[in-house]
Amino acid sequence: MTAPTRCASAPCSGHAPMPETRSEDRSDHVVLVGDIGGTYARFALARNGRLLDTPQRAERAAFPDLASACRAHLSAHAGGLRIDGAAIAAAGRVQDGRIAMTNADWAVEPAALAAELGLRERRVRVLNDFGALAWSLPTLAADELLPVSGGGAARAGRSAPVADPSGHRVVVGPGSGLGVAALLRTAQGWQPLATEGGHASAAPETELEQAAVALATARFGRASWERLLSGPGLALLHEAACLQADRPAPTGGAAAALEACTRGDAPALRAARAFVELLGAFAGDLALLFDATGGIVIGGGIVPRIAAVLPLDGLRTRFEAKGRFAGWLETVPVGVLASPFAALRGAAVAYRG
Repeated sequence: MTAPTRCASAPCSGHAPMPETRSEDRSDHVVLVGDIGGTYARFALARNGRLLDTPQRAERAAFPDLASACRAHLSAHAGGLRIDGAAIAAAGRVQDGRIAMTNADWAVEPAALAAELGLRERRVRVLNDFGALAWSLPTLAADELLPVSGGGAARAGRSAPVADPSGHRVVVGPGSGLGVAALLRTAQGWQPLATEGGHASAAPETELEQAAVALATARFGRASWERLLSGPGLALLHEAACLQADRPAPTGGAAAALEACTRGDAPALRAARAFVELLGAFAGDLALLFDATGGIVIGGGIVPRIAAVLPLDGLRTRFEAKGRFAGWLETVPVGVLASPFAALRGAAVAYRG
C-alpha cells in the first residue's frame, strides 16, 4: 500500500497549549484520530494538527470494541507508517481518564487501547466528541459553515450577523444524543469546555412540544433536551404529532420521520419544524449562558437533512425570542456545520497540544 496523501484541510493554528504540561515535541508524530458516536466510527491519520488522508466512516456496531475498529482502520489505511499515538473522541463524559459511552456499550480507556495498539499510554489522548468539535472551530473554513438566515436582522433589512473572531463559541449537535461544548477565549488562548448540557431539563412552549415532553416524562421520568433534540427525540415529536392528528403512532424512528418529510407528510413536517424551533430555543439559551459572541455552530447529521426539505428560519426566530436580550441575540451568528469530519481535525489539534 502507498503512504496516505495529505488532504486539503485548513491549517490548524492559533491554539493554546493543553492544560497539562507535555515535555515531548509531538509535531512530527503520526497519530490515529477517531470520532466515535452512537452510530458511526470515523477515523483518519494526522500529523501536527492536520489530517493526512481522507477520513473513513464505518458502522460502530460492525465491531465488538474500539480496539478492533482502530486495528481495522490501520490495517487498511496506515500504509506501513509507524503510528506514534492516538487521539480518540467519543460521545460521553471523560471521567478518571476514560469514557463510558452514553449511547453505546463501548468504553474508551487509554491504557487498554495503548496495549492493544502497541503505543505508550501517555500518547493516547481521550476526549469528549464535542470537546473535539470545539477544538476544531477556529480551523473551519467559510464554506464549512452554512449560515442560518432569518430573524430580526433579516426583517429589518440589515446584513447578517458576523462572528467576533475573539469571542466565545458554542457547538451543539443533535445526533444519537445531544452534544454541547464551548470554546472559551482566555488570556492563555483558546480553552475548550465539554459539557453535559444536553441533559438539562427541556423547556417546551407549544402544544406539540408539551405533548412530546409529556410522552418523554411518562417513559423516562423526566424530559431532558436530549430526549427531544436527538434522533430518538425527532421520533418522539413525530409520535406526538401523529397522536394529535388521530393517527397511529409511527414506527421506524427518526429515519421514518425524515423520509415522511420528503413525502410532504403533515405530522412529520410538524415534528421537523418543532425540532428546529426547539433547537433554536436551546441554542439561544446557550448563547446567553456562554456570552457566545463568536457564534453558535450546529453539528450532527439531523439538521442538514431537515434543511433539505424545510427552511430553518424557525430556528433563528426561536433563537432570538429571549425577551430583553432579543436585540443582542440578533447579532450572534448561527451556522450549520457542513463538514462531517471536523471532530477528527479537532482531535488532531488536541493531541498536538
